[in-house]
Amino acid sequence: MDVTPIDPDAEAHPYQQIAADIIRAIQSGELRVGARVPSESTLIQAYGVARNTARHAVEHLRSEGWVRTLPQRGTFVADRTGQAAGDQQAPPAGVDQ
Repeated sequence: MDVTPIDPDAEAHPYQQIAADIIRAIQSGELRVGARVPSESTLIQAYGVARNTARHAVEHLRSEGWVRTLPQRGTFVADRTGQAAGDQQAPPAGVDQ
């Protein structure tokens, strides 16, 4: 997955920027339904953030329906095809696409 560096001057919080990056990868097809999302450890290394920031990004994606987490297995891109077009949310406010 291509990583966009965290912009410390952006309106969006770092966790929102990471979530937006992952959403872009999903929307572009780089991460397909059922694909494993990078682990917290991978996100920490790739973005140079704290564990809480990486965890918050994944929790945000989960709460928005972009990913699902299977205990002992990992986090995977969720199938959003059953959702209405209006439910296909864009990256968080303050994050350019």
